[in-house]
Amino acid sequence: MATLDSSFETDLREAVLDEAEREFVGRRANLVYQFVELVHTRLRAYGERHGYDVASTIDSLGEPQVERTGDRLTITIGWRSEQMARWEFGTSDHHVDGDPVLSFVWEDPPQWIREEFDQARTSGGQFQSGWRVFLPDVDVSGLPESRAIRDALNALRRLLET
Repeated sequence: MATLDSSFETDLREAVLDEAEREFVGRRANLVYQFVELVHTRLRAYGERHGYDVASTIDSLGEPQVERTGDRLTITIGWRSEQMARWEFGTSDHHVDGDPVLSFVWEDPPQWIREEFDQARTSGGQFQSGWRVFLPDVDVSGLPESRAIRDALNALRRLLET
C-alpha cells in the first residue's frame, strides 16, 4: 500500500495555485492580459458606435494586484479613470450646474452656439473641431451602458468552464 507524505495536500495546493497564477498573470498573453484586451476592444467599439473618445479611460488602466492567501488567489485589475464606471453602467439623463460655469468643446452644436461662441482652438492657437462654450448649466442625455467589463468577465468565465 502506498503512503503519501504528510505535506502532500499542502504541496498540491501550492502547485495548483502556482499554475493558476502563471496562467492568469505569469506568462506572456496570460488570461488577465486577454481579459483586458477584450474589455478595451469592446470599449473602443462602444466609443465608435456612440461617438465617444474612450482613449483616456483605456490609458488609465492600473497594474494587476495579485494576492495569495491560504488556498485563494485574488487578482484585482481596474482603471483609475472615474469615467470607466460611467461607460460600463451608463448614466441616466441629468442636469449639471456650473461652478460658476461649465466650459467644454461642443463638436456638432446647433446654429445658435456657432453664432454665440468661438470655434475651439488648441493651446497653440490652431483651430479645432467644435466650439468652445461657456454655460451656467446643461441638461445632459444619459450614456448607454457599454457592459465592456461584465461581458469580458462572462467571456473569461466561459473560457475557464471549458
